[in-house]
Amino acid sequence: MKQTSFLTKLRKLSVLLGLSLMAVHSHTPVDAGEGAFSNYFPGAYGSLLPGMAPELGYVFANVNLLYSGKTNRAVSEGKIHASMQSKAFYALFQGLHVWDAPALGGRFAVGGYLPLGYASYSSSVGGSSRSQDEFAFGDMGIIPASFYWSSGNFHSNIYGLIIAPTGEYDTGNLVNIGRNYWSLDLVAAMTWFNPDSGTEFSVVPGFMFNTENPDTNYRTGTEFHMDFMFNQFVSEDLALGIHGYAYKQLTGDSGSGALLGDFKGEALGIGPAISWIPKSAGGSIAFSASWVHDVHSKNRLSGDYGALSFSIQF
Repeated sequence: MKQTSFLTKLRKLSVLLGLSLMAVHSHTPVDAGEGAFSNYFPGAYGSLLPGMAPELGYVFANVNLLYSGKTNRAVSEGKIHASMQSKAFYALFQGLHVWDAPALGGRFAVGGYLPLGYASYSSSVGGSSRSQDEFAFGDMGIIPASFYWSSGNFHSNIYGLIIAPTGEYDTGNLVNIGRNYWSLDLVAAMTWFNPDSGTEFSVVPGFMFNTENPDTNYRTGTEFHMDFMFNQFVSEDLALGIHGYAYKQLTGDSGSGALLGDFKGEALGIGPAISWIPKSAGGSIAFSASWVHDVHSKNRLSGDYGALSFSIQF
């Protein structure tokens, strides 16, 4: 395959696909922290060439997220909930603008996303069963600075992601689309891609720092996460892959609202993926799907995560 034309097509797809996730959870019961999860979604930080810069201009991505899970006990909305079960669907609308940055030796971008979600939830509180559903906007994500560099087959991207508590939240509700606290995620994506063989290896580590939920006095601890992926193009427009993630909470949950104690979650998952770049669109449109299964989980939901993404370069 021709290296120049192939790289140009792939730059058009390496957009915001890695910032979104469709998550499907089915898991064994465990005790867990607030809401039994956090603002980090396993497997969400990469699908195809996450370290490679998109083409200059505007990028739009839509990702549909699905979540279903349960846990033995967790703190939610300031109370201890037992036999928690929840299902949720999110549609994320994302945008990114990319410029050349010769002074920095690469490219620079800013962007963000806005989620719209539906969730249903049931649990037992004080021996009484309760259930509720909710449809509302979720917590928006802001990318104030994203830097890209390339050298031969190596590509890298360093960026910050701010998750703002803009979503629907009320301690009187059993289910909330928002999480009611700020998160700052510092992320570095590193990609090795050989355009001649169509082979890619990428790792995307990050550190997520969380503020306290002011309504519940619960603070989720600092989190380390790393997504990894191997993709192999079997034709010019179709790639098959193996994706996975590792997660480790570095500091325990804290605050007077941490009613179940000093939790530190950890998890590891792996699964298959596929990406398609329609030749008729000249490489400006991409579809990506993946499924990641937890092979280990502690103090977090354990189950399966899938992603279904669409992006277009203008």
